[in-house]
Amino acid sequence: MAKGVLKINVVEAKKLKNEDFIGKSDPYVKLILDKGNIQVTKIKDNDLNPKFNEKFTFNVNDQKKLKVQIWDKDTIGSDDLIGEDDIDLSEVISKNYVDAWFDLTKGIFGFRSRGEVHLIMEFIPK
Repeated sequence: MAKGVLKINVVEAKKLKNEDFIGKSDPYVKLILDKGNIQVTKIKDNDLNPKFNEKFTFNVNDQKKLKVQIWDKDTIGSDDLIGEDDIDLSEVISKNYVDAWFDLTKGIFGFRSRGEVHLIMEFIPK
């Protein structure tokens, strides 16, 4: 299978669903390649269309999916999941480059859009 380096630019998100009763959500993105391989963006205060433009690097050793989650940072209590997507890495690995918007859903069936996230991903094989 594929081994290499996955470079990800979390560009921005749009149309995020508000998880706060007062004000707007304070979103951040969590990238999860596997249990011990998690990276997180900075928090964007009161913004449902945040610009992140943050770059991350992962070592890929046969992982097949990247989980992308957007959370709302809460000062009191635990953070709320706004939405998530499981990205199949096979396209990124075969093309070496993907620049796309990914639809975020939430819940068991994940029918309703919770917003979108724009990622630029580059795979460099070893």
